[in-house]
Amino acid sequence: MLALALLVVPAGWPQTGIVAALLGVVVGQGMVNHRRTDELIDGQHQLLEATQRLHGQQLVIEQQNASLASQVEARTVELRDANMHLAAANLELLELDRFRSAMLSNASHELRTPLTGILGSAQNLRDGVAGPLAAQQREYVQMIEHDSGRLIRVVNELLDAARVESGRVQLQREPIALHRLIDDVFGLLQPAAAQRGVALQRRGDEPVVHADADKIRRVLINLLDNAIKFCRPQGLVRVSVTNVGEALSVAVEDQGPGIDAADLPHLFERFYRGRSADGTPGSGLGLAIARNLARLHGGDIALDGGSGRGSRFVLSLPRIAAA
Repeated sequence: MLALALLVVPAGWPQTGIVAALLGVVVGQGMVNHRRTDELIDGQHQLLEATQRLHGQQLVIEQQNASLASQVEARTVELRDANMHLAAANLELLELDRFRSAMLSNASHELRTPLTGILGSAQNLRDGVAGPLAAQQREYVQMIEHDSGRLIRVVNELLDAARVESGRVQLQREPIALHRLIDDVFGLLQPAAAQRGVALQRRGDEPVVHADADKIRRVLINLLDNAIKFCRPQGLVRVSVTNVGEALSVAVEDQGPGIDAADLPHLFERFYRGRSADGTPGSGLGLAIARNLARLHGGDIALDGGSGRGSRFVLSLPRIAAA
C-alpha cells in the first residue's frame, strides 16, 4: 500500500515520509525475521544437543543392561550349581537319616530284651525269690532295679521316636473318657510324685474324645513326668481339662522354675536338654514324642508360661476324628 501511495501522492515531504515509513516497515520486518531465524537456529542447536545427550544415555543404559544380563546369567548358573549341590546333600542326609533310624531301632530292640531280664531278675531278688537279702544287698538290688528301669524307659522312648519318624505309628481310635485316662496316669506316676512330695490334682470338664488311648496315655505320661521332675518339692502339679467347641485342651501346670527363654526355640527338638534340667534324668525325647503323637491325632502341644512362674503345657485335641 505504501508503494502504491508513491504513485498518487505528489512529490515532496509526504512522499518522503511514506518512503521512510516503508523503509521502517521493511527494516522492522527484517529484524523480526532475523530474530525468529536466530531462535530457530538456537532451538535446532538445543534439540541437537538434547538428542546427543539422549543418545549418550541410551548407550549407557544399553551397556548397563548388557552388564546386568551378564551378571544375571552368571548368578543363575551359580544358583543352579548350588541347587544341584544342595539336592545332592539333602539326598545324602535323607539316606543317613534312614540309616540312623534303622540302626537306632535295631539297637533299641536288642537292648530292651536283656534290660527287661535284668529288671525282672532284680525284682525277683528284691521279693526274696532266691532267698532273703541283707540290708546292704537289698540296697544294691534296688539300685539295679532303678537304673535298669530307667534304661528301659530310655530305650522305649528311642523306639517310639523311631516309629513316629518312620510313619509306622497307626492310631487305633475309640471313644475314651479323658478324665479316667488322666486318673490312670496319676496312679502310674503317684510313687514318683510322692517321692518328691508333689501333689497331683485334676479339675475341669470330663469329656469323651475319639482317640488312641495308648498314644494319649503316653502323651500324658511324658507331660506329667516332666512336670513332676521339675516341680518344686512339696509343690502342686495340676491338670485342667476344658471343652473348646469341637476341640478340648488339657493343661499340665507345675510350680517349678519355668523354661529359660534361650530354651524356647529348641524345646520340642529331639535329645535337647534345657538349662533347667540341671542333671535331672531324661533322654530329651519326651516332649518331641508327645508333640508328634498329638499331631498325629490332629492336635498339638504348646508351652504357655515363661520363666519364674512354672511351666504350663497345653495339649489340644479334636474331640471327633477328622474324616
